[in-house]
Amino acid sequence: MPMTRWLARFPEVWITASIVAITLAFALSQGLPFSLPSGERAAFVGIHYLYPLIGLCIWIAVAAVGQREKLGSTLFIGLPCYAIVLVCHFNLKLWIPHINPALWDDFFWATDEAIRPLIDFCIALSHAIAPVISLDGNFYMTAFILLFYAGFCYHAVKTPERFHTLFLAALILQGLGGLAYLAMPAIGPFLYEQGPYTLATAAQQSMYAAWQANVAGGAGWLDTYGGTHITVGLAAMPSLHAGGSFLFLMFAFRYAKPLAYPAALVFAYICMAAVATRWHYAIDIPVGMALALFSYWAAHRLSAPGSVATIDEQPALAAPAPRSLFARFVRRQPPAIRQISNL
Repeated sequence: MPMTRWLARFPEVWITASIVAITLAFALSQGLPFSLPSGERAAFVGIHYLYPLIGLCIWIAVAAVGQREKLGSTLFIGLPCYAIVLVCHFNLKLWIPHINPALWDDFFWATDEAIRPLIDFCIALSHAIAPVISLDGNFYMTAFILLFYAGFCYHAVKTPERFHTLFLAALILQGLGGLAYLAMPAIGPFLYEQGPYTLATAAQQSMYAAWQANVAGGAGWLDTYGGTHITVGLAAMPSLHAGGSFLFLMFAFRYAKPLAYPAALVFAYICMAAVATRWHYAIDIPVGMALALFSYWAAHRLSAPGSVATIDEQPALAAPAPRSLFARFVRRQPPAIRQISNL
């Protein structure tokens, strides 16, 4: 298969290559070390952000039932691509204060204050549901990861023809999200007020201390601590938790009806909690959703009927029946003879 056709069939390869090229360009131009996750778990956020990779590993086991034919390409192409983009994503997040140190927190805080009743409503709602979802727990992250697991596993088994589209959309969202953080960097509204979630508040304090050490230490700090702190970069704008849950919600309503209403509840909770925990300004939510909508559209374009990927996966058209010996004989005769044969 020619290289161009192969890349068209597996767009995740050139998407990943593009993200890697941009990430390395930032690293070389700014003199920033590229960090790989270390074996030591970053305890700042309660649940490790890289756990979604485990979800893809679980999917491999599930996919053995749903789409055996594509298991190899997912295992040896899709999974490595997602892992590479995720590592680039978190490196970009760590590099924010060195690439674009101009913070927009004051502006975003003013937008929150302009809609203060909505912020207060989210905080009040978090207290109201505390008997069901504890303020001391980390359901915010747990719910997001469970939605990730459920979405990939369901589509792998029930709608295997759409799994690749979902995978591309998630890959695009992760890649573009890491770059979007650099446009209007912000730390988060917890700089101005504390939310009611105790675990989130503790995580925010630890991550902000790491942010300050990162700013002060620069490349030297990144070289020493980048691997163990790779998941603790702060970036409020846009909210990729809201964007990611919205992405899975769109796929659920279109292709996975049994997941639609649970996904809608998780999405609503994540949007509320993103604001109530003071991880995010309210304006971060619609921007994250817009990024998810673009990723959804782009993934469908890349896997649309007629694309190289889908053409190669479609069954071949039946070969025309061979002509009979008599028909081939008649075709070689003069026109008068052919007309007689048609009588």
